[in-house]
Amino acid sequence: MRYLVGLGNYTAGDDAVGVHVLEHVVANGLDRGFTAVDLSTSALDLIAYLNADTEAVLVVDAARLGLEPGEYRFFSPEDVETQKELAGLSTHEGDALKVLELARSAGYPIPPFAIMGIEPQDMASGMTLSELLAERVAAYAAAAIEHLLQM
Repeated sequence: MRYLVGLGNYTAGDDAVGVHVLEHVVANGLDRGFTAVDLSTSALDLIAYLNADTEAVLVVDAARLGLEPGEYRFFSPEDVETQKELAGLSTHEGDALKVLELARSAGYPIPPFAIMGIEPQDMASGMTLSELLAERVAAYAAAAIEHLLQM
């Protein structure tokens, strides 16, 4: 099984871009050949998808990568180091890279795994994406699906 996973916080503007991409995929019936999984702020639940039957995982999330707002990059966990400050792993905050590190140290099988990091424009409090990212949700979804199916 292949999984397209959306992460993000609906109350933090562009931080929710990953879950908006997942919503677009599901609402338009684009989830063929993979399962779309909305983990929102529950990154720790990612561990449930790391098993011997998993062919590939692509996480879509906002990421500060030093790109222009709205641009995105695909990368593997080995390509980057998280800079996110966490009080610890919990069901209320998380970091896909730290969850993957925890899973690896606990002996979980790690399938081919990639992250689609989308540079946010505005992560202030708010229930909507910036206009720039909102206009690109369909394009992000198409790029994510193409990448996942090629992994």
